[in-house]
Amino acid sequence: MSGTNNIEQLITHRPNSYVPGRTTATHLGLSNYFGKHPDVLNHVHHFGMGILAAPIRALMSYYGIIGPVASFIHTGIRIMIDQVVENTAGTSALPWTWPINEQAIDIVHKGVYSLVVGYTCDKLIRGVDWFNS
Repeated sequence: MSGTNNIEQLITHRPNSYVPGRTTATHLGLSNYFGKHPDVLNHVHHFGMGILAAPIRALMSYYGIIGPVASFIHTGIRIMIDQVVENTAGTSALPWTWPINEQAIDIVHKGVYSLVVGYTCDKLIRGVDWFNS
């Protein structure tokens, strides 16, 4: 997800969002640290949320919920996890209040994450290769 984010920012010239880092700082009581190292906290948030969401997709694979449709469902779960964490910290607004371009960008990045995690989980857990079934 971080890779697609960097590529997208090269194309769109969209500045970094520091909501993820501010969220992490708020939940961990590191508000002073945020001012000095916002990029570090952004990465902690992104990798932490990825690590938190991946086992959910692994469980989906284990119980036979597989393929691109399962990854589509997982995209919604991934967005929900982020929103719960960000809104409990008071650092984000509800996604339907965001500008449409920001909604689309967020869905694309989380969708790519879910497809990669889903393919990996389906391959490792179920032995299913989406391209050679």
